Amino acid sequence: MPNRTGASKRYSDDGRHLRSNSTVELIAWDLDEYQFRPERFDRNKLLKARELVACRLKDHSSSAFCEEETRRLRETFDRQQARLDLHAEMQGLDWSLGIVDLRHLLAFQRRLSFNPRVPVSHAPRQSDWGSLFKFSFASPAPVICDVVHDADKRTVTLQSSNPNLHLRVRRDPAAPVAVRAGSPFFEVAQYAGRWFLRDGYHRAYHLLQAGVFQLPAVIVRARTLKELGAIHPWFFPGVVLLSERPPFISDFLDERLTIEYDRPPTITTLRITMEESLTSLLPPFLSGERS
Repeated sequence: MPNRTGASKRYSDDGRHLRSNSTVELIAWDLDEYQFRPERFDRNKLLKARELVACRLKDHSSSAFCEEETRRLRETFDRQQARLDLHAEMQGLDWSLGIVDLRHLLAFQRRLSFNPRVPVSHAPRQSDWGSLFKFSFASPAPVICDVVHDADKRTVTLQSSNPNLHLRVRRDPAAPVAVRAGSPFFEVAQYAGRWFLRDGYHRAYHLLQAGVFQLPAVIVRARTLKELGAIHPWFFPGVVLLSERPPFISDFLDERLTIEYDRPPTITTLRITMEESLTSLLPPFLSGERS
């Protein structure tokens, strides 16, 4: 399989990073509407990519779970299992920990974009389980964003170049909403008898490039597409994910199945509106209010 050596960094003439992000997109399945994809690209490559995938075997029953390695590393997993931030991240989900093989994981993301201003993490060696655990169970990423408070409109707006910036509802009455920069954990999911990569696409891409296939992970037993995480319109739909020949993570490294292009940077915007109201706990006929 022809391999891609990696998303290269691009620089302007004066040595600074260009603003564009390199994007790798899978093309062997139906394309969605995407404003940044070039209108002109090799359509023959698209047809050849679909022909290659059509020749694949239809059997996807092989498990990504590595039972022996998981059993051997049980004590290390037990230490990760005790992390409070891991339990908070997985709240409401059925999950466990184990070693998985990246080569057996399906992909619901259509595209990977690489920001040239973000350094690429060094891939640990396959035999270095200590470094691989740090790779999969990292510390929470710092939240870096601009915050604007509009007192007149009673809104707070957060903007960041991090596409993973999101709000998380918590059970803490003093801070019921938290701003998160994305999950620090490498997550896979079992859904409808298949194994998917749930979170950690860029990490998986760089590991596969380095020839590292087995990795510690959080394993979510997803009951719905929502629990799988594949609900956004820019992901592959369920009909593709459950088809006879769905996309694999490793397909991102096959130049025959992808196109690469630059897109402008995007900004994630979160806006919070604050409202206050005062109402009586008593019904109108007891509180004296007129109906």
